[in-house]
Amino acid sequence: MRLQIVMSNMKKNSSILIVLQFLSLTIFSQEIVEGLVAVVGDKSILKSEVEQQYLQLRPSDLTNDNLRCEVMEELMFQKLLSHHAVIDSLEVSDDDVNDAIDQRINYFISQIGSEKKLEEYFNKSIAQIREEFQFIFKDQLLAQRMESKITSNLKVTPQDVLKFYSKIPHDSLPIFPEEIYLSQLVMYPKVDELEKQRIINKLNKLKKRIEEGEDFSFLASLYSDDSGTANSGGDLGYLKKGKLVPKFESIAFRLQEGELSDIVETKFGFHLIQMVNRRGQEFNVRHILIKPKISSESIRNTKLKLDSIINFMVQDSLSFGQLVIKYSEDESKNNEGKIINPQTGSSSHMLKDLEFSLSSTIGGLKEGECSQPTVFVNLDGRKACRVVYVDRIIEEHKANLKEDYDRIQSVALQEMKVSVLNEWKKNVLKETYIDIKEDFDCRWNDNWMK
Repeated sequence: MRLQIVMSNMKKNSSILIVLQFLSLTIFSQEIVEGLVAVVGDKSILKSEVEQQYLQLRPSDLTNDNLRCEVMEELMFQKLLSHHAVIDSLEVSDDDVNDAIDQRINYFISQIGSEKKLEEYFNKSIAQIREEFQFIFKDQLLAQRMESKITSNLKVTPQDVLKFYSKIPHDSLPIFPEEIYLSQLVMYPKVDELEKQRIINKLNKLKKRIEEGEDFSFLASLYSDDSGTANSGGDLGYLKKGKLVPKFESIAFRLQEGELSDIVETKFGFHLIQMVNRRGQEFNVRHILIKPKISSESIRNTKLKLDSIINFMVQDSLSFGQLVIKYSEDESKNNEGKIINPQTGSSSHMLKDLEFSLSSTIGGLKEGECSQPTVFVNLDGRKACRVVYVDRIIEEHKANLKEDYDRIQSVALQEMKVSVLNEWKKNVLKETYIDIKEDFDCRWNDNWMK
């Protein structure tokens, strides 16, 4: 059971260092009795935090009578890490927090289908969701920084991996479900000239209205297609150079306070930008975004182009990766089109965990086969066409060094990290202020009640 237990612990420990999946933002709007349940150093834990995460995990762990206590203990460990991160002068910048929030929200959008659907699901605007994530992510990132400092020098050698694996009884080796490795070649349907002109005319009319005295923020709330900023009048907040797409940023940065830009085209659509003000090296702008409508003819033409490109693979004996590098219009081309698992950061996917649009695209394909061209919405909300290639399929199997060396190496390293973190925790608990005001009759794994 050792490998299974350690892998379970990996999932458990990682869940305290990133937001616990959805955190069920709907719960934020429900009435949960507030109250302080624990203090770790200078970090407080509210009853609502425990209940939110408990309710999120409960459906998948119905037989665990100690689940609320495990959630509480994980939260206390996170607070212990983040408290000592501050003591050790570790820092998390606003940019780091915003980047982490962007990644999480983009992942949610990829799962649910669009920004609008995400807002409808939670009954909150993207801006409100971002705001509620700010403190949570900052604390989580501080905890990550501290964990990294404690464990960054740990290494496992091939001998360590072999030793770790050899200690696992054969009948205790886990069965790994079928997994798949995928690549994609992506092309974006072109916006026809009539649609471009329609949008430019619309934005120019809005620009004239603003120049004649109407409020930019009000018009942005009415007309902008950027659901993340429309409710705040198109305000993007204070930003440093390098945080926006280059074309947008280069024009925005040259504007004077209150000045309006000409119409700017980026990969997201067409923008009208206004400089709000500057603060040192930061600048604050607002914008109105109009996204172009992609015609069915443009989509059809893009699919035909993808078909002809795939024919090159057969006729010219080119690899799919070579075609991706030559023709793909997506950032994934820099990695030969590998589709990365957003949960793990690797290119391996469990079939059962694939998003619906992807699993339906590759249904019935064998290793080395391509899908038909299909339409999908990428992480930044743009409609695109792609062909998906099955690089490799690994059938369900018992863990072994040949097929699972990287995974076993990772588990061996994780076990080493857990051991080092537990020793660190044992030492710092002696010198850290802990006050547990409500212990839920818990059986603690560590000496929190010193």
